[in-house]
Amino acid sequence: MAFLRGSTNYVWCTTSVLGKGATGAVYQGVNKINGEPVAVKTFNQLSHMRPQDVQMREFEVLEKVKHENIVKLLAIEEEQQESRGKVIVMELCTGGSLFNILDDPENTYGLEEKEFLLVLSHLSAGMKHLRDNNLVHRDLKPGNIMKFICDDGTTVYKLTDFGAARELHEGQQFASLYGTEEYLHPDMYERAVLRKPVGKTFGATVDLWSIGVTLYHVATGNLPFRPYGGRRNKEMMYRITTTKASGIISGIQTKDNGPIEWNSELPINCQLSAGLKKIVTPLLAGLLEADPKKVWKFDRFFNEVMNVLSCKVVNIFDVKHVSKIKVYIRPEEKYDELENYIKEQTDISASDQILLNKENLFWKVIGRDTPALGYPTLPEDDPLVLFHKGNNNVTIIPYTDLPPFSDFPNLVSVENDAAQAKVACSISHVCKRRIENISLNCTLIHKASDYFTRYINNELKRINVKCVYLDEITMVGQQTADSFKLAQSLSNCLLGSTDQLNYSDYVDEFEKLCKAYVSESSAKVQQLHKTIVDENQLRLEWESASKKIKNPAETRAPARARTSVERQRDSWQHLVRDRATRSLSYNDEQFHVLERIKIMETNRTIKSLLESECRKD
Repeated sequence: MAFLRGSTNYVWCTTSVLGKGATGAVYQGVNKINGEPVAVKTFNQLSHMRPQDVQMREFEVLEKVKHENIVKLLAIEEEQQESRGKVIVMELCTGGSLFNILDDPENTYGLEEKEFLLVLSHLSAGMKHLRDNNLVHRDLKPGNIMKFICDDGTTVYKLTDFGAARELHEGQQFASLYGTEEYLHPDMYERAVLRKPVGKTFGATVDLWSIGVTLYHVATGNLPFRPYGGRRNKEMMYRITTTKASGIISGIQTKDNGPIEWNSELPINCQLSAGLKKIVTPLLAGLLEADPKKVWKFDRFFNEVMNVLSCKVVNIFDVKHVSKIKVYIRPEEKYDELENYIKEQTDISASDQILLNKENLFWKVIGRDTPALGYPTLPEDDPLVLFHKGNNNVTIIPYTDLPPFSDFPNLVSVENDAAQAKVACSISHVCKRRIENISLNCTLIHKASDYFTRYINNELKRINVKCVYLDEITMVGQQTADSFKLAQSLSNCLLGSTDQLNYSDYVDEFEKLCKAYVSESSAKVQQLHKTIVDENQLRLEWESASKKIKNPAETRAPARARTSVERQRDSWQHLVRDRATRSLSYNDEQFHVLERIKIMETNRTIKSLLESECRKD
């Protein structure tokens, strides 16, 4: 069998499969002239059985669209083999599909925040280009979103696979059925999957439902609507998507014929911050709306995405709860709104907030009336620091329990072992992230103490200067009082006892006020200045107390956790390769068992690292 195939300018090997679908396959190939790597899409016999206009539609769509967030068309050529079938040559996205990225154990609970926002931005931009050209995709899903890695190392996500795409103007409908069932709009699911003869046509907004399911999948690592038994339970899938209330973004059935667990919030174990969840959840609810009266239009979707992406992200370290928070604030909003957002996440009222930018009060740095657009960008490892004015008791927010992991059974099963190894790796990644988080929090506690000490020192210096000034005022006051007394004596002599100017009451009161206002306060300030500024007692006390705080960074626990996770990943991939072979020789099985042991031992090691070196007490 010939594995090498080619067209006029390109050649590819049929063993280098990048993906397969119902109508064809995509292979990695190269340009014959310059060796540039490319992706080549070929079509099978089933594809050629489609009507000619349908076969030509994908070529026409690709020639029409040109956008950074859509996979670039390089050429449409004919195979040089007997079939002479057309092939589509596209730029190669070396990062793979978003589906494969989500299938990685590292992303079992969804992508990290920055990557999620990147997907949201690029998916929205690609869809905007399609709608500007009156096109619908009709098969949006993570498998049709590719990760392109640029020469400078940056990432661009691109839409691909336009086999189901077609031109559809605003207000037009279509009746043909395309798509992947988990991502299908309920109306399309009813006809395409349940095969019910309903006389419905569909508009471009069906893509919005698919985008909603995709974004939920990207945010959490799971599909939003999951009946017990998965794809087999088709009637329950349809029931979940059509009976859910507005605002509900997930429905899960965990038992056969059991109840549906509805949720209007993203799960706690996904990697998005509370600040981002707050503004993304309404977006998901709008996209996953099945009520025809409430279904969004594309303009609403693009505007809502723009609102999310335009927010200024303010990184804050909350000392009271020893946790990092992210506040997403609109560009035009000001400091009062920032205080309210902080209260939402911390329960610290605006009047009790001390928010420092290094050793300075943040509102004094930026001004209370400055729009958030003008705020400085603050990195996660040097955020604003939040203190509570009156309550210095630290209340650490506990982590959720780690997901359960059972040891491998004695009986070797290449299928089950690969799946269980993936679970083990995902748990190790959770442990690694917690170790990194605790390590950073410990570092930030030290920074917070340093900034607060410097802030107090500066304030005491400033107040002390004022007290010295007030002491001088008091001396002037005393001199003024003496002058008043002299004036009293002169008036007595000149005017006599009957019409004398009676200054004495005013003078005595003035002296009392000066002394009462200055003397006691000045003494206290000078004592504090001596203790905290001159003798540096506040810093010394913290340094003494902080010796009891374990910082995992000092033992390089985060680096050790990362090394353990990478080693475990190698073992998981070994078991994945074993699954692909289906059957193992005796020697291969012995190595297979050793990899299982390594995976279990690594899990124990990284859990021990978390418990022994990263305790949060």
